[in-house]
Amino acid sequence: MLILASTADLLRVVTGQAADIEPHASWMDKSGSTFTPGRTDTASITTATTTTVVPAPAASTQRNVKLLSLRNAHASTACDVTVEHTDGTNVETLMKCTLLAGESLVFDGDGLWSHYSINGEQYAAIGAIAAQADMETATSIILAVTPGRQQSHPGHPKFWAKFGVSGNLLDSYNVASVSDDGTGLATVTIATDFSSANWVCHVTVERAATALAVANARESRIRSAGQAAGTVQVECYDHTAATALAADPTSWYVTGLGDQ
Repeated sequence: MLILASTADLLRVVTGQAADIEPHASWMDKSGSTFTPGRTDTASITTATTTTVVPAPAASTQRNVKLLSLRNAHASTACDVTVEHTDGTNVETLMKCTLLAGESLVFDGDGLWSHYSINGEQYAAIGAIAAQADMETATSIILAVTPGRQQSHPGHPKFWAKFGVSGNLLDSYNVASVSDDGTGLATVTIATDFSSANWVCHVTVERAATALAVANARESRIRSAGQAAGTVQVECYDHTAATALAADPTSWYVTGLGDQ
């Protein structure tokens, strides 16, 4: 519960952006042995400001806040909302979160705060979030992993790419560009570099045709001295002669694992 116990006590909301926050509050007042219900629908908050959403009770009255609902009705703008309790002198932050467009923050009669999506689904409490160092250590079994951190795990590829023989990037992750360096040669430039040149690269290719002829076979390798922290040069050749001949594949496939 939230108690407003004096004529100076207020419950207010601080909005960080000009969105469209719709507040509703319901409460129960106690004066002696008399209980009186009350509620208020505050006008939509459309600026970055501080707004009283539960006013102070009358003298000799305690106000027990049973429900506070804050919904971001804006079509696109997210808003940081901070719920504060003040006794007229001290201001205490009770809850702070970012409401995306259509989301709601609700305080209920059991004293619980809940964050709801635009579809009315309650966000799960997932606990502490793993940082990059936690992912790189790969030892914690209690930290939650977010999409922006999962690639830092040592067992996760740090980049991958499929590209054609003209340096045309067909699909990729964490790849800045690809260059065609000549027949059977290409260089991949990684967007976020590895911490050193000591990372694991896997390269394979699509062979030239389905017929099982020597001229259609393709072998792929990392070119000697072609690996650096931010680039890797790969090569492809066939076996039409005693000495392998550089040859283009139909397409290249390159993946890298290591520390960034």
